[in-house]
Amino acid sequence: MTEEDKSGKRVVGVMLALVLAAGLAAWFGATRLEKNSRIQTEAERASVLSEGVLYEALAGDPGVVIATDVGSGKELWRADLGSLTSKPTLTVSEEVIEVQIAGTPWMTLDRTTGDPVE
Repeated sequence: MTEEDKSGKRVVGVMLALVLAAGLAAWFGATRLEKNSRIQTEAERASVLSEGVLYEALAGDPGVVIATDVGSGKELWRADLGSLTSKPTLTVSEEVIEVQIAGTPWMTLDRTTGDPVE
């Protein structure tokens, strides 16, 4: 094998190593981004499962409370809460759902319709 052949193989080997390193770096970065997004999403939601219904309060613009039938996956109702920038707290009782956002009074919703209760 000539020196020219050896040199060409080294160049190809180095190029393959660089491509592999770039691919691994991209995969690692994407994995961390996905994990950070999942953590952020979990930090902005509160969930309670009660009698086959999943109640979720989600921060965002708008913030919402969603009631979903667990058996069918069907959304039963959705209530807008306005713009929420912090994690809500959610409490479910016999007839109502209470939602609180940091430093604000509790908001009470009808458990079957999601309508505000005065």
